[in-house]
Amino acid sequence: MKKLLPLLIALLLISSRGEANFPVLEYHLIGTPEGRWQRTPANFRGDLEWLYQHNYYPFNLRDLLAGFNGLPKGKQPVVLTFDDSTIGQFRYLPDGRIDPDCAVGILKAFHDKHRRDWPMRATFFVLFETNAPDHNLFGQPDLAAKKLRQLTEWGMEIGCHTYSHDRLDKLGPAALRRTLERSQKGLKKLTGNEAVSLSLPQGAYPKDLTSISEFKLVAEVAGGFNDDKYDPLHVKRIQAIDSEWRRFFKRSAE
Repeated sequence: MKKLLPLLIALLLISSRGEANFPVLEYHLIGTPEGRWQRTPANFRGDLEWLYQHNYYPFNLRDLLAGFNGLPKGKQPVVLTFDDSTIGQFRYLPDGRIDPDCAVGILKAFHDKHRRDWPMRATFFVLFETNAPDHNLFGQPDLAAKKLRQLTEWGMEIGCHTYSHDRLDKLGPAALRRTLERSQKGLKKLTGNEAVSLSLPQGAYPKDLTSISEFKLVAEVAGGFNDDKYDPLHVKRIQAIDSEWRRFFKRSAE
C-alpha cells in the first residue's frame, strides 16, 4: 500500500485540478540558509525526490509549445525554472568538477540515478550584467560560455531575463528594446540560439505587450497552476518554498 500511495495522491491531484494542469516551479538562489528567495541544496534534493515519487516528469518551458510531447503515460508534467543565473545554480570547483551542491550538480546526480524517468530538463533565465557579480551568467566569467554550452548540450533551455534585470514597466521603448536585444545577441553568441522564453524581472510587464512579442512564452513570478487554456504571455509559476509547497501541493514540511 505504501508503494501505491504516491500514485493515488497524484491521481487525486489530477482529478481535482484537471488532467491538463501543470506546475512551473520557480527557483532563485540555491544555498544556505533557507529563505524567501533561497532553497538549500538539501531541500532542493528533497523537492526532486518528492516530485519523482508523485509521478511528475520534467520538461523545459519551451516544451509547452509542443504540448509536452513525449510525456510518459501516468506522469504529470512539471517545469523547473531558475531565475537570475546565480552561482549557486551552476558552479565549477577549482578542480574542474561541477559542485555537487549547486542546482546543476544536484540535477545531474538525480538524472544519473533515474535516467529513464528523469531527463535533464530545466529552464535557466540568465542575466549578463548586474551590480551583483554572482548573478552574471552564473558568477564565473571565464566559464560562462562553457556553462551555457553544457546546459544546452544536456538538453536544457536558456531563457531571457533581460540583460541587467531591468523592470520592463520602468523603461521607455528604446531602453526596453535595447535590454532585450542585448540579451538575445549575447545568448546567440554563446549558445547559437535565441531565447523563446522570457522571465519578467519582478513580474513587471511593459505597457506595450507588442514589445515582447518576439518571445513565445512569458513567465510570471506567481499565480499557481496552469491549464490547457494557458495564456503564453502569462505563464503562471509557483515559487518553490515551503509555504507554496503546502499551499499548492498540500506537501508538509519534511
